[in-house]
Amino acid sequence: MATPEQRAAFCLVCGASLKVRELFGRARKACVECDFIVFENTATAAGAIVVQGREILLVRRSIEPGLGRWGFPAGFQDYGETPEQTAIREVREETGLTIEVRRLFHVAHSKDNPGKLVNLVVYLAVPVAGVVQAADDASDARFFSLDELPDDLAFDNNREMLQRLKTEFPSGDIS
Repeated sequence: MATPEQRAAFCLVCGASLKVRELFGRARKACVECDFIVFENTATAAGAIVVQGREILLVRRSIEPGLGRWGFPAGFQDYGETPEQTAIREVREETGLTIEVRRLFHVAHSKDNPGKLVNLVVYLAVPVAGVVQAADDASDARFFSLDELPDDLAFDNNREMLQRLKTEFPSGDIS
């Protein structure tokens, strides 16, 4: 699947045609009229592993990629947000919970989304308010025991982080 940057045909600044040129060590689309260059940037997404005792919060995804499978509440970073603010917002939007971030847990370069490469920033957090209720792009949200996780996880990176979580925090205490 081609990215929007790869499909672009016209300049976002002046509307003129784009032409592929060798710029900054690689072929890039650039405007034939002004100085605009199309850079293909990796997106940033953030999420949280919300821990309650030895249970973690997962959401069933209602969108692709991973439609119908379970994963951590996460999403793309909005312009002007920090990754931590993104994680807090995404958990609230998808589950109704307000969280307190305890610490950074993992940063990964993810290829799980076929349409976009992503730098994924994941925090460990605890719930501080709210009632779990799926919303936004989640069709279900609930806490699972670390010992009884669903088999249908949406992403390989989620599986790897869960294994790391079990190893680093065998008691479930992340404080």
